Amino acid sequence: MNIPVVDLPKPKRSVRTPHINVRMAEASDAKQLAVFLGEFFHLSGWAKHLKYHQEKTERYLENAVGTQFAMYVIALDTLDNNKLVGVCSYHVFEVFSEPMGVMDETYTIPKYQRTDLGRRLVDMVITLARRDGCKVINFPICSGMPEQNSLMNMIGRHFGGEPVGMIFTVVL
Repeated sequence: MNIPVVDLPKPKRSVRTPHINVRMAEASDAKQLAVFLGEFFHLSGWAKHLKYHQEKTERYLENAVGTQFAMYVIALDTLDNNKLVGVCSYHVFEVFSEPMGVMDETYTIPKYQRTDLGRRLVDMVITLARRDGCKVINFPICSGMPEQNSLMNMIGRHFGGEPVGMIFTVVL
């Protein structure tokens, strides 16, 4: 499947991580992405109640990315053998009359937290949501990771996001 090229808007500030290539994931990235998401999962609050299944995640990613059911924006460090250092997933929720974007997993390795990399990932997701006709994009941040507080602040500061409602988790 051909994944459309997305022109990113010109950064409003200088890019502090020019050696990191931010692009759409392809089905061939599924294995590397599943390993990375496993690392993110084990740091999250979800690991208290759920088990991570590497193979199942890899199969899901191959299908979801290959069909664009869910899109993953990935960050690859060109100075470190194209190591995956960040991810932001996105899908379109079309239950209501107009499409709504939803940004799911968002994570950068600690080395790149509090740099411009998170903003670059979110910027591309917002570009995708606009391309897909979304008028609203939701950013549920519920991993239970304290590091996600800086993500919430960044979304408010750089993108004008406002907190709406709350997310509750019920352990079954």
